[in-house]
Parts: sequence; C-alpha cells; structure tokens
Amino acid sequence: MMLFMSNCRPALLISALLLTGSAAWAQRSLPAKASLDQCYRVLGKDSVGFFYSEDYLLTPPGCATIRRHTRLDSAGRFMGYVRDYRMTNNLLLLQGSYREGRKEGVFETYHATGELAARGRYMAGRQVGDWAYWYPSGKPRQILSFRNGQDPLIQQFWEESGQQLVKDGNGTWYRREIGMELRGAVVQGIPDGRWQLRRLSDQSLVARETFMKGHFRSGILIEQMESYRDESRLDLADWDTYSKAEAYELGPPCPAAE
Repeated sequence: MMLFMSNCRPALLISALLLTGSAAWAQRSLPAKASLDQCYRVLGKDSVGFFYSEDYLLTPPGCATIRRHTRLDSAGRFMGYVRDYRMTNNLLLLQGSYREGRKEGVFETYHATGELAARGRYMAGRQVGDWAYWYPSGKPRQILSFRNGQDPLIQQFWEESGQQLVKDGNGTWYRREIGMELRGAVVQGIPDGRWQLRRLSDQSLVARETFMKGHFRSGILIEQMESYRDESRLDLADWDTYSKAEAYELGPPCPAAE
C-alpha cells in the first residue's frame, strides 16, 4: 500500500514498526545500492522507462515489480503523462500527469487485480478536493475531502460488505494495512474521542490518541511507553507510495543468481 507522509511528519503506521527494530538495524552494515544506469531504459526520443521495487525504490529490471513510462524535463523531473505497470502481468497501476516535477490534475491508482483503487486531483503536488476509493472487489470504500494541506475530512466510509459506517461525516472509520488496523470515531468528518492502532495478528495495542472535535490532545506509543502532546502521528490518507518515485532513491541491486 501507499506509504504516505502527511505535512512532513512521520506516519504512525511506519514509525511504530521502525522504532521496534531501530536498535537492531543500527548494528547492521548499510546494504549495497544499485547504480542509476541499471534502473532505466530509453524508450524513445523523449520517453524513459524506470524500474522500481514494490515500495518505489529504483532497481534493475530483473528484480523490479513496477515499470514507469514517463518523460523528463531539462531538470530531470517527471513531465506530462506517467503510467505505472506491474511487471508480472503488465496491468496498469497508476496514471496521472506532472508539471514542473509535481503531480498535477487527475490521478488514478489501481489494485493488483486491475480494479480502480482511487481517483482524485492534485494541484501543485497536493491532493485537493474529493477523492473516491474502492475495494479490490469494485465496491465503494470511502470518500475523503482534502483541504489546503490539512488532514482530509472523512465524508463517507463503507465496509466491503456494503454496510456504511460513516455517513455525511459521522460514524466509525478504520483502515487496515501491513497487518495493522487504525480505528476511531468521526464527527463532522474529523476524528473525535479515542483512536487506536492495533496489530491484526493478536489485537495488541500499538498506539492510542485522543481527539476533541478534531483537535489532537494526547497520544502514546504503547510498546515504547512514550507519550506525546505536540501533534498527531496518525495518518488518515492512504499511503502515497508512488510519490517516492520523485526522489529517485536507489534500492539494492538484484540478488546474485544461485
């Protein structure tokens, strides 16, 4: 899913995992990186194909899972229409456009099955207006309203069974990703009361935050026994993994053949 950073603050779903493994990671040596010239192919006079891992790190095509077709401007930034495809079956994963290196206009993302996952607009690289989301089955999932860089309003939300849990901004909302569930009450489109992040495998509590009419009050990371009152670390929007492509970050080389 989309690994998403909102307003340059870490998404709790990522940071909770990283914190538990940071000590062990510090003891390891940094992995080797692929070279940039291994990770793209010139497709025509003004088009390029880039190859990525599942989390949009540049990688050689032999071990890539995503292929991007795009054009570049004189500064090396994405320009015009982009299309991302899954390498295994050539199904479309994303389509949209860039201007001056920033996402602009309508973007659509697709599930691995080829079903539409999300549709909405960007303006100067930011999500704006209403975004609609669907389950892999094709059933509606939610409608979020993005407001000038702020966290989105949750307007409507349905379970995959079709039961509507949030109607006109009021109800209960949840999101499940990478083995975790974020859940809480919504009043007039914004979080209210106690929100919880749990592991799905054993329902253990990872983090808890308290809101009052959308205003963050306090939070705690359970396993780290760390409390905070500066700002929320929860992220309501789906993870926007594809934006990592704009950083041209190199991933590891393909593993050697046995």
